[in-house]
Amino acid sequence: MIPTLRQDFWISSLKGWVIGCVGALAFVTIGLPLPWFLGAMTATLLAAVGDVKFRAPSGIANTVRAILGVAIGSAFGPEILSRAGPMLLSLSLMVPWVFMVLGLGVAVFMRLFAFDPKTAFFASVPGGLTDMVTLAEEAGANVRSVTLVQLTRIALLVFALPIYLHWHDGFDVSRSAFIAKARLSDMTLQTSLELLIMGIAGFLGARQLGIAGASIVGPMILSGLLFAIGSTTARMPFEAMTLAQVALGILLGAQFRGLTLKEFRTTVAAGLIFTTLLLLMTLAWAALVEQVSGFSGAKVLMSFAPGGQAEINLLAFALGIDVAFVALHHLVRLAVVMGLAQLLSQKFKL
Repeated sequence: MIPTLRQDFWISSLKGWVIGCVGALAFVTIGLPLPWFLGAMTATLLAAVGDVKFRAPSGIANTVRAILGVAIGSAFGPEILSRAGPMLLSLSLMVPWVFMVLGLGVAVFMRLFAFDPKTAFFASVPGGLTDMVTLAEEAGANVRSVTLVQLTRIALLVFALPIYLHWHDGFDVSRSAFIAKARLSDMTLQTSLELLIMGIAGFLGARQLGIAGASIVGPMILSGLLFAIGSTTARMPFEAMTLAQVALGILLGAQFRGLTLKEFRTTVAAGLIFTTLLLLMTLAWAALVEQVSGFSGAKVLMSFAPGGQAEINLLAFALGIDVAFVALHHLVRLAVVMGLAQLLSQKFKL
């Protein structure tokens, strides 16, 4: 019997979930860092590069990011208002940091790898993958190169940061800090509705306002506001967070599908070199921020780590690092990056 298109879709989708879950369980068994997310991403990435036929759960990408957004927002307690003032200096340091990242990237890609200016710029911008690829396409840059470099940056950072934090700060990266939080069995109808409303209303509101990264930023802002004023205590259950981590890992790993050996030797290699230099520069900048701002510890490093917003916030949440502090800094980064990218995108099209 020949499978129908619908059957083929479901079989291919199920295969993607199986690959991701097997990778996650393997990481859990071995005791590797952030197993549900990194295990799923690793297995899916290897399958994608190995040309295994499967389908990533792209249809639930917004749902996954909304779950993460609501969970991250739950870290914004009433005390966040009193903490905002002391954060102003470190938040303002995000502006020069974005320009430093861009300067490094453009120099590396144009001088060492002969990227054209448009492609070098969009490959260097530490913004959301979807937004950068869209703007790159509109500006006439090499979209495939931008995509691969951005993916390489995100993937390398989410692997390197937990390992560094384990080595340097003694973090237990084999387990999640939220493992003892709310469980699905603890959920009531009211808490379920509150979580659902924060996710849907936050996403739709942010999309209506044209906010970049609406699926995660909107729910995060709405959830954060409600938690800050004490209007809700609904927490995202552990099971939903685990599922979201696996799905996010599958979605990220699957983006490497179709990678050729030539692309690996050139574009991915360029991304690896850039990200390695970027990691070293991030460590130096974080040390400087610690000296001038008075803040210290892993939260400063995570706040200036130029990875994907969803991925970095997830790492902070999973490791029990000051999520509100980290998330606010990445919101500022997003605003600076999108403003700059849209401005230069228009100039590139002239």
